[in-house]
Amino acid sequence: MLAALKPSAKYLVNSVVSALPGPARKLYKEHHEMRFWKGVAAPMRHDQARMEHERSHYEQFFTSFFGLTRDDYAGSKILDIGCGPCGSLEWAEMTAERIGLDPLADKYRKLLGGQRMTYRTAPSEQMPFPDAYFDSVSTFNSLDHVDDVDATIAEIKRVTRPGGRLLLIVEIGHAPTPAEPHHLEENLADRFAPQFRLVSQRLYGVRDDHNVYGSMLDAIPFVPGEEGILAAHLERVIA
Repeated sequence: MLAALKPSAKYLVNSVVSALPGPARKLYKEHHEMRFWKGVAAPMRHDQARMEHERSHYEQFFTSFFGLTRDDYAGSKILDIGCGPCGSLEWAEMTAERIGLDPLADKYRKLLGGQRMTYRTAPSEQMPFPDAYFDSVSTFNSLDHVDDVDATIAEIKRVTRPGGRLLLIVEIGHAPTPAEPHHLEENLADRFAPQFRLVSQRLYGVRDDHNVYGSMLDAIPFVPGEEGILAAHLERVIA
């Protein structure tokens, strides 16, 4: 809904929503998220080819985009934070465990069925997993959506095993919105130190249609001071 508004109207809507009490902001945010995902999921319900295309798109960003292969996930436990309903880990049948975490996971299950990955309904600030449980953690286009970025980062540090990996894709430099309430900067990876070390990082600009994944595949140049996309591979330090 907000994406269709003119900038001045969008600013006014964001200002009004930001002034609402916390519970009302949460309901608005959930409505906005579900509206988006219903639109994404609807064409795939009865189109297997389209669904498989969507899932292969996910695999690309978990593997070749970061210089990894399917073999790097063999026998591992993996977690995708803010997974959405479309089977972000359906490709990962070689893993020991593949979990998508999202506070709206119960609602997502009703959008698309027949998935083999596990969905867990919980906030990223309070993950229901033991310490050092996962070999690989990802947060793709979701860290700017969470309620508390620092609490989420602390939980990522807690649940990733020493030597494990973190894959991060997130928009930076944009003004806060009800669904994306954080202004994140290009030095975001520094906030994962000292528990994580940076393996690689790339910055991209954003296409006019605001497609995050398309912008990265098209290698849109990043302009400092403008909206962009950060893609980083980090590794949990072995003490």
